[in-house]
Amino acid sequence: MAKARKSIPQKTKSLLQQEINSQCPICDDQNVDHFEIHHIDENPENNSPDNLLMLCPICHSKITKGDINVEEVKQIKTYLMIKAKGKSSAKSSNTINIKGNVSNSTVANSISAQTIVYKSRSKPKMEFADGAIGKKAELKNYVKHLIDRYNEYKEGDVGKSKMNYAAIWGIIKKEFKASAYQVPEAQFEALCSFLQYRIDNTKQGRINRGRGHKNYSGFDDIYG
Repeated sequence: MAKARKSIPQKTKSLLQQEINSQCPICDDQNVDHFEIHHIDENPENNSPDNLLMLCPICHSKITKGDINVEEVKQIKTYLMIKAKGKSSAKSSNTINIKGNVSNSTVANSISAQTIVYKSRSKPKMEFADGAIGKKAELKNYVKHLIDRYNEYKEGDVGKSKMNYAAIWGIIKKEFKASAYQVPEAQFEALCSFLQYRIDNTKQGRINRGRGHKNYSGFDDIYG
């Protein structure tokens, strides 16, 4: 007997929309008025937010058909939850205005901001903000490991002549509102999950997973 579908409260829908930043977490479609909610365990009675994922109708259909498997869906949901947790614990950033001659100045460690507005012909030297991933060598190096692996696999997808190695850095900045090494340490796990998902879903990544091979080293494997 088919399980009855329970109505999802509007508050939960709003939280799910906020979780995906009003765009499909798979294809980035922003036509949120037509978005649907997927039950990850396929139980329509389980309306726990941890079991729900809002996404566009096309990607929802792909999940239903099995074109996107349940492990990928769980990975996306895990990433979104980790990211939300990181945001809540990260320090809020401010906008700092710097005036005058900054050509030889250094932005000190005590300044923690994602946006700095200055008036000069040349830029000041930038250091990593306190609490940023770049402040800890092991965190920075692991993020670099994942970025390098992503670019290696992505090159196999598109070919060396069409490869844009800088693209992933821009994608990270768009997703986390900060350059990779300026992302707050509290969001390190979310950034790693984001990169690991992208690696796993390249052509080579899928092949390796199908064969039971690792696509990247775990942080604990290197620094544990």
